[in-house]
Amino acid sequence: MVLPAGAMSLPDKCLSKIVSQVVTLTACLARRDQRKMLTQPRRVPVRYFLLLRDLLRSTGVDTARILETAGIDPSLFERRDSMLTSAEVDAFILAASKLTGRDDLGFELGRRIKMNSHELLGYGLISCPNLDAFLRMSSRHYHLMVETWNMRYIRKGSSGECIYTPTVALPVHSMRFYLEALAVAHQNQLQLVIGPDLPAFDIYISMPEPDHLQRYLALSPARFYFDEATIPGVRAVMPAELLDIPLALGDVEVMHEIDKRCAATSLRPSRSNLGWGEYVMMVLREARGGLVTLEDIAKRANVSARTIDRHLQKEGIRFRELADKVRFERACEMLCATNSSIMEVASQLGFSDTANFTRSFRRVVGVNPGEYRRQFLSSN
Repeated sequence: MVLPAGAMSLPDKCLSKIVSQVVTLTACLARRDQRKMLTQPRRVPVRYFLLLRDLLRSTGVDTARILETAGIDPSLFERRDSMLTSAEVDAFILAASKLTGRDDLGFELGRRIKMNSHELLGYGLISCPNLDAFLRMSSRHYHLMVETWNMRYIRKGSSGECIYTPTVALPVHSMRFYLEALAVAHQNQLQLVIGPDLPAFDIYISMPEPDHLQRYLALSPARFYFDEATIPGVRAVMPAELLDIPLALGDVEVMHEIDKRCAATSLRPSRSNLGWGEYVMMVLREARGGLVTLEDIAKRANVSARTIDRHLQKEGIRFRELADKVRFERACEMLCATNSSIMEVASQLGFSDTANFTRSFRRVVGVNPGEYRRQFLSSN
């Protein structure tokens, strides 16, 4: 039997219907996975913390006790594909620091992260033709490494910058740990893929100089700079001569294939589930009195200032209120913990004159700075 032009046989119609149903089901599953991702907490692959656990275990540390103290199910550390929540990572870092008495664990982890630590993505990265492509691919799929931080890569003529920024509010001990781990991992991985001919470049870290500063000096030709009065994050500035160096294992076809597979692996976590008020407070506090604008925070978070402002409004908060709260928290801390004069405190917090500082302090705190200091001294 001859069918009219354009007509389909019964088997063809059935096949077409099946394909349509499969496409619909796939779309439904994708929407379900996306909704699930929007509600689940940010996570970090356990495989990175296995490196730290193994190091501590090799030095005689009771790592089972660390997990017990942190309240983490030991079975999570038995599979490389397990994921830790941000809260579990915070607990692990705090327990490990307390039980070992060490403040260099972030540095140690950074030294141990290699290309195969990133699983499939790592093989794609070493297949990039040069470091510029390596960093672009890293920034596209950074959520596969860690969901609690964002990496942004910008190429600007004679140099390029990598900016690492937290996407969740972090306690101080975790912030310092991550800052060191990310900065040192950046240096270590560039050293591994480029080799002994690695040119000099600069890494800026928003924290005070650590007690183990000498260990950073040994990582030459990378140069590290520490400043706690800047927005939380790590910024690596690299010259064009470094970005354009060919990688020894470069294979563009392999890079493209793994790039596609990584893109299909998981959805990028949405920023819509951030507690923006908490996040902004963390950024302002970590700046340690430095003047930080909403635009500064937005630039680091790679969103618009209007977007953050809209989220703050949904939480019933204004940026000015948060900035004043953190600014005068710092003022109270300085009045109680230092011998600085009121004029010096005002100057460090960016006030042009003492009278303006005193009026603003009284408006926010309820008493003037001198009275606040006297009350504190009399109660202690």
